[in-house]
Amino acid sequence: VATALVQLRQKTVTAMPTTEWGKSGGIKMNTEEWDAMANPNFEGRVDLGHKEGMQTFGETYQGQQDEAGGVMAMLEVILSDFAKLKSDTESSEALSSQTYNDFMAEAKKEKAVKSRKVELNTADKTSAEGKLRDDTADLKFTQDKLLAAERYYDKLKPQCIDVGMTYDERTKARADEIQSLKEALKILEGEDIAA
Repeated sequence: VATALVQLRQKTVTAMPTTEWGKSGGIKMNTEEWDAMANPNFEGRVDLGHKEGMQTFGETYQGQQDEAGGVMAMLEVILSDFAKLKSDTESSEALSSQTYNDFMAEAKKEKAVKSRKVELNTADKTSAEGKLRDDTADLKFTQDKLLAAERYYDKLKPQCIDVGMTYDERTKARADEIQSLKEALKILEGEDIAA
């Protein structure tokens, strides 16, 4: 067939049969179509095939139908392959289903635990926010009391501590005060101050 295609491309075929060439069910040997496909440059003898009674090498080949078992054996192999495939698929599906069910059970459990944790955390947050408000109010009240105490301290401080005199000035002022008291005592006793 390949030779015929090459010949058709090269247009070297000399004897082309009718327009229906090659459209029949097959090409028979020793026909005009067969000869048209032949190599025009071939020089030799064409084997026309085996003829009845010709010598062959060894026994005539009859096939391996007995060993192979034929079509029924092939169908049995196909049936066993499909049975194995069905078994593998069913076991794989059962395993996948069990894995899915286990995963869903674990996921539901984890969801319940996490939901409960969210509820507890929300309650703790609400409690902490209430405590924060109370502590903030206590802090403001304490700061107000501290501010009032500092103002009162600043008011009392100048009355208690004379910060304007040094030690020497205070010693001299005390000595002067003691001298004045002595003079006052002398006056009270009736003595002369000049002395």
